[in-house]
Amino acid sequence: MKKFLIGIDVSKQKLDVCLIDQSGVIKEEIIIGNQPSVIYAYFKKASKEYGFGQSELLVCAEYTGRYIYPLCCACHDFGVDLWLENPTQIKYRSGLKRGKNDKLDARKIALYALRFQDDAKLFSMPEKTIATLKQLIKERGMYIVDKGKYQGQFVSSPKNSTF
Repeated sequence: MKKFLIGIDVSKQKLDVCLIDQSGVIKEEIIIGNQPSVIYAYFKKASKEYGFGQSELLVCAEYTGRYIYPLCCACHDFGVDLWLENPTQIKYRSGLKRGKNDKLDARKIALYALRFQDDAKLFSMPEKTIATLKQLIKERGMYIVDKGKYQGQFVSSPKNSTF
């Protein structure tokens, strides 16, 4: 059981962060930028302020595709455990909640992590070469789709239309 848990609601530009302790008492709720250096600095500041080590912290976030990459890098660099959970799993296991905003979502994720931390599946960072290959494959797929769209526009346009 971890001493401190962080629930994070991830978006493109920012992270809504909720830090709670083992008893569920909210220590702080803040918004930080979604850059690895900013996230790392927050972890460092919070660990000094609340007196916990890397082994006493569990970070839980919803898996939101490519926007979680800065968080993954920061957690890997700082040496904390990261749990990326399916958003629908959090929604259905948390019960019925009223209200919807990023701050409440971060709190809901933190409380979910507190309740179900024994079921946590920790994220491990893939090697850089594998991550690069995956990114290149995704980019190639995007170019193939775009090529098909442009070819479709070219074929369907009238060749010798006169106005």
